[in-house]
Amino acid sequence: MDEDFLDIKDNSRKIAIIYVIIIIGIVVAGYFFVFKKFYFSLKTVRLELGEALSSEVQDYVNQEITNKKDWKLDISKVKENEVGEYTYTVTYNKTTKKGKIKVADTTAPEFTLQEMTIEEGSDYFLGDFLLTCEDHSKPCLVSLKNSKDEAKFNALGSHSVDIVVADLYGNKATASANLRVVEKGTYVDPKTLDLEYASNSKGEENFKGKVYLSLEKALNPDDRDIEGKMLEISMIDFDKYVAENYEGYKLSSVEVVQLYNKSNYIIGFAVELKITGEKDKTVYVDKDKVHADDSSETPSEDE
Repeated sequence: MDEDFLDIKDNSRKIAIIYVIIIIGIVVAGYFFVFKKFYFSLKTVRLELGEALSSEVQDYVNQEITNKKDWKLDISKVKENEVGEYTYTVTYNKTTKKGKIKVADTTAPEFTLQEMTIEEGSDYFLGDFLLTCEDHSKPCLVSLKNSKDEAKFNALGSHSVDIVVADLYGNKATASANLRVVEKGTYVDPKTLDLEYASNSKGEENFKGKVYLSLEKALNPDDRDIEGKMLEISMIDFDKYVAENYEGYKLSSVEVVQLYNKSNYIIGFAVELKITGEKDKTVYVDKDKVHADDSSETPSEDE
C-alpha cells in the first residue's frame, strides 16, 4: 500500500477528530454561556433572634447580581421574631427557587440583680432577684445553681446565693445574688406600698381607661388574692350594664386590664367593653354605675 496514501488517511482522521472536538467545545461553551445566564443558587441564611432580616436579594443569592430589578425576593413567610426554620423564594427570568432561613436564639439573657428579702419560712419567688432582664425569648427563668442553697431561705441573716438565669432555649448565665431572711411578721415588701400607676397589661403607653377597682396595696401577679379580685369582676352582669347605660348597644367582648406600678405589681383593674350598635365603641365600666345586684357575692353551699 502506498505510504503517502496512509499519511493522507491518518491526517484526515486527525483533522476530523479536531473538528469534532472544536464543534463539541463550541456547543458546550454556548450551552454554559446561555445556561449560566439563567442559573442561580440560593443560600441557607442563619439569623440570630432579634436581628433584622435583610431585604436585599444579593444576601440570599450565591451569584453576583448586576441588575436587581430583574430579581424578586419573597420573605413574607419568615417570622424573624420567632425561632424556627422558614422558606423564602427568589424569582429570576421566570425561574423560582426556594431557600431556607433558620432563626435561632444563641444569646444568654442580660440582667441586673437586686437583693431579695423574705420572712423566715415564707414562700419565695426566685425571679425577685432580677431587677431587670432583657432577652428576645422571654420570660427569663431563674433557678438555683446549687441545691444546697435552698437551706439558706430558711436561715435568718444575709446570704450569698448562686443563681442561673436562662431563656426558653437554654442560653444561660450565672451570678451571685444577695438574700436576706428576717423574722416572720417583720417585713413589708416596699413594692406593695407603691400605688402609683406605671403601665398596663394592654401595653398602651397612653392608657385612658377608667379604673374599676383600685387595690389598697399592690399585689404580686402570682398572689392568690388576684383570683378573688378577678372573680369579683366576673360576677358583673355586663350585658345588663350595657343595656342600662348605652341604649341601642349590645355587648361584644369583655377584657379585664391589669394596672401595674413600676415593679409590675398590680395596683388595680379596668374593665374594657367592646359594644356594637349604630357604630362600634370601646367603653370602660364605671363602678358608680354598677348596681349591687350586678356584682353579687359568690353563692354559699346552702343556696
